[in-house]
Amino acid sequence: MIRIDRIVGIGAITGGVPLAFFSWQLDLGNFRMPGPGAWPFLLAIAMALLGGWLVFRPQPTTKVALKGVPRWGRLAMALGTLFGYVLILESLGYLVATTLLMFAQLHWVENRHWATSLFIAVMGAVISFLVFGFWLKVPLPSGILPFRAGV
Repeated sequence: MIRIDRIVGIGAITGGVPLAFFSWQLDLGNFRMPGPGAWPFLLAIAMALLGGWLVFRPQPTTKVALKGVPRWGRLAMALGTLFGYVLILESLGYLVATTLLMFAQLHWVENRHWATSLFIAVMGAVISFLVFGFWLKVPLPSGILPFRAGV
């Protein structure tokens, strides 16, 4: 377990340091008026610091046995549905694609009942569409639906 922690920590450091460097170049702004690089910079620093903690933390004296079954199949399903989401987002539109993604994630990855999954998926997609598309005016792909948001 310690070996994998160190590998993940090194990955976090090697990802966080370049991200911090490039976000620094985006203009951090100041405390009252943060620039476009402020949030990515803070996240990159946090990522690198947590990675450093994983690499350099003291080793535990006792080994913990992991219980349960590995969930590699569910991880593959989650990554596959995200990949599919990217492929269908433009053609089907935000609402339809996000509903399908959330339903697949809830029903097949998390083993929720189909009715619960469908309800949460529809509500989550509609609420996020209203927040991002209408309230925040983020342009979202309309796809097969006749209305557009964020314009």
